[in-house]
Amino acid sequence: MSSTDVEQVLRKQRLRSLQAGSMLRAGVVIIMLLGMVIDTDPIRWPAQIALLGSYALIAICTLAVAFSAARSRFTGDKALLTFALVDVAAVFGFKLLSPGGYIPLLVMALLPRMVAVELSVRRAATVLACSLAVFTASVLLDPVIAPRLGPAITALIVLMYGFVCGTALLVVLFRLRNVDEMAKLTRSRDELLAQTMTASEVERRQISESIHDGPLQDVLAARRDIADFVKVSPDAPLEHALASLQDASRLLREATFELHPAVLDQVGLAAAVEKLASVAAARSGIAITTDTDYREANGIDPILFGVVRELLANVTRHSQATRASVKLEVADDVARIDVVDNGIGINRDAAARRLAQGHIGLASHRSRVEAAGGTLTIVNEPVGAHLRVELPLRR
Repeated sequence: MSSTDVEQVLRKQRLRSLQAGSMLRAGVVIIMLLGMVIDTDPIRWPAQIALLGSYALIAICTLAVAFSAARSRFTGDKALLTFALVDVAAVFGFKLLSPGGYIPLLVMALLPRMVAVELSVRRAATVLACSLAVFTASVLLDPVIAPRLGPAITALIVLMYGFVCGTALLVVLFRLRNVDEMAKLTRSRDELLAQTMTASEVERRQISESIHDGPLQDVLAARRDIADFVKVSPDAPLEHALASLQDASRLLREATFELHPAVLDQVGLAAAVEKLASVAAARSGIAITTDTDYREANGIDPILFGVVRELLANVTRHSQATRASVKLEVADDVARIDVVDNGIGINRDAAARRLAQGHIGLASHRSRVEAAGGTLTIVNEPVGAHLRVELPLRR
């Protein structure tokens, strides 16, 4: 569970635990408030209100943090454990301030349900053990409940609460098992993707070399022979054939470059992207500029070249643009590609409609990127289209 994708899965699960716990915490505050009004002595309300006010403030703050931009700072084990222990302390304090009340005792049954959203067996076991101990103490030390119910029923209630805590712990274990399964699937997907990309690049290289060493050389030889003959004996049909062979050789060179550019291995990704943009510009008539901030130390990732190739192909085929730009940069081992044009544009709604109509080109690009652990985003622009790809580097 050390890969980037697995860490992302765990991070998302911790975030969901934080968000679910914050929402449940707000519900507990409301239930405690109703329990105070219904089943406690008004004389004790000032102390209870002080406790509930403090707990409600914590609940509001955690709820706000859980859905804010700073939420990732509070998804660590220590922060989540602190929040859980605050819940136990608040509920136990509420019960201490409500002797003889059955509803405050029932409020404590909410604690195992709150723990069930956790993603750590150690943290869940700690909180549930504290909850069981606090519940047992609350029942045994209550001046009304224990004497009225008797030892047998009191013990049965404690056992039932222990069963609820054990059930909550099982829920946590099952959630962790699901996360482990996702981690295994993620690792398998990564391995399959690596094998597929390797096989695809090998195949592209072989096809590129076959075209370069076979048909392209034959065309070049024929062009050279005809050019030598035309120099000696000019002839219009032969000159036309010579021009056709020149076009054919140019197209074959472009095909070999797009399949697997030698410059990608020799000079690097930045030079390959710039060459790809120039080829696309010459073919489509679109003025394409490039801005590449990619160094050899980042490694050569063939997936990135493939992404740029597909996005530029999308521009030349569908955008009806006159200008386009490609920007490639790297930050924190994540490559970001921005392809922008001034064409007819495409937004998220239009992309959804095109997908429903059977146009799967953009969807296939997104699937490839997401399979590699990245994201493809359509950035809404007033004019033209803006596609952004963020992809973790695979060195």
